[in-house]
Amino acid sequence: MLRFYFSLAGQQNVDDPFGLAFENELQAFRAAERFARELASTQPSLRGTTSVVVTRKDRDETYLIGV
Repeated sequence: MLRFYFSLAGQQNVDDPFGLAFENELQAFRAAERFARELASTQPSLRGTTSVVVTRKDRDETYLIGV
């Protein structure tokens, strides 16, 4: 299992100190997409101003998904 960290960057900044385990990058990316959709739905003020940042620290990789 790989560990991915989900943070928010932009209008609202939140760091994820614990992360979540996923089998692969695709599963983590899909989870981040769901998270971004939920944020856009529940907190419309974050739309277009905040991104979900997915980090895989063992490879120093970062993925951004806009809210």
